[in-house]
Amino acid sequence: MSGQNFAVELIPVGEPGDGPEGDGLVGVAATDDGAVWLTFSETGKVGRRAPDGALAFLELGSDARPVGVRAATEDTVWVVDRTGDRLLHLGPGVRVVGELAVPSPGALPLDVVTLPDGTTWFTEQFGEALGRIDILGRVEEYPVGSERAPSGIASSGDSVWFSLQGHRPALGHVRGGDAAIEFVELPLGSGPLGVTVAEDGAVWTALHAADALARVARDRTLTLLPLEEGAAPFTVAAAPDGAVWSSLWGSDALLRIAPDGTEQRIALPEGSAPRGLTVAPDGTLWAALTSGTLAHVNPAP
Repeated sequence: MSGQNFAVELIPVGEPGDGPEGDGLVGVAATDDGAVWLTFSETGKVGRRAPDGALAFLELGSDARPVGVRAATEDTVWVVDRTGDRLLHLGPGVRVVGELAVPSPGALPLDVVTLPDGTTWFTEQFGEALGRIDILGRVEEYPVGSERAPSGIASSGDSVWFSLQGHRPALGHVRGGDAAIEFVELPLGSGPLGVTVAEDGAVWTALHAADALARVARDRTLTLLPLEEGAAPFTVAAAPDGAVWSSLWGSDALLRIAPDGTEQRIALPEGSAPRGLTVAPDGTLWAALTSGTLAHVNPAP
């Protein structure tokens, strides 16, 4: 409901070198077993916070740049290693369950999502394509055009939505394994990043370069929600109550938009620079602060 109060718990998870100078904590995902997974881009490691708060880390190597992370099963995740042109399937431990190479070298994959049918899709920002992993582990690529750079990705049922940067920014949509891609054009220079599908079926994306959010209704009507100058929204996440959250990287804040359109801002410490967001199975929000801290947002009693 709108006007709701929230409590924010700040949980340090970084180590020296993981902070904003090194583009540290960038991605976060929650799995059904109660764990929260983290990616540290600059230091090339992945972390897992157990339900009891215990932290475990896996070093991927000095040349690795883990970015996107998303739940794969109830206790495993997919992690995108951007510079390694690979996707890692990780489980508790933290251990590698499987690894897949992106077919096109230099594709610089960025984000990933697993669908209910067990297939996994990912974006190739420099490869100008989407990748699809079937249930047998085979990878197929879907070109999106030479003027588009796929970035964020989300799913709804058997549909995949993804943001496209480049000379022709847009939201892309593909259903199931159908290679036909539909595009919804976005303002030039808007720099769309994170994507989510809300409970009402509308698709949201963070227009990082335009200091705005975009909402595309089921009928493909586009609505822009301007933010303050310098807000630089990074990603968006849909909550089961119908609200949509956004991380305001440039404003050190989180923004909640209620189903009725009411906006509610949660200020974070200066220098937090929030990036990744995830809504856990219990409905609470986790935010990855580049400063090396997790923010856990709960409704206040």
